[in-house]
Amino acid sequence: MPGKTPLRSTCPINALVESIGDPWSLLILRDVVLRRRFRYSDFQRSDEGIATNILAERLKRLVRDGFLERRPDPRDRRSSLFLPTDRTLDLIPLLFAAMAWSARHEPAAEIPAGVLEAYRADPLGTAARLVSDIRQIREGLPA
Repeated sequence: MPGKTPLRSTCPINALVESIGDPWSLLILRDVVLRRRFRYSDFQRSDEGIATNILAERLKRLVRDGFLERRPDPRDRRSSLFLPTDRTLDLIPLLFAAMAWSARHEPAAEIPAGVLEAYRADPLGTAARLVSDIRQIREGLPA
């Protein structure tokens, strides 16, 4: 990726942590992939309450690092949509696994009805269906 900072080590876990290891980046990707939120204003309304300066910086970095693609919003050309790239779609199994872990170890975590059951019954199929749905959304929007 152009402009990307070199990794501190070649460990694959380190590569993931350096790419999306801060809480805000992962939550933005969660909103894009699992909640289908694509607008700056959508991210601002998340339950976690991200500050506008942090949100703007994280979105810029996620675009720069190839996790999101920025496109003009067809409903309002003054605004942008932030759409997941294939690099982000490849994280879907990780996001499902994180939800399953939270359901088991964090009793206060709220998992949307049916999501965890579908993932547990067919992890690869559930991830593939979500990838397909998001690609259809992405491809249906003007570039």
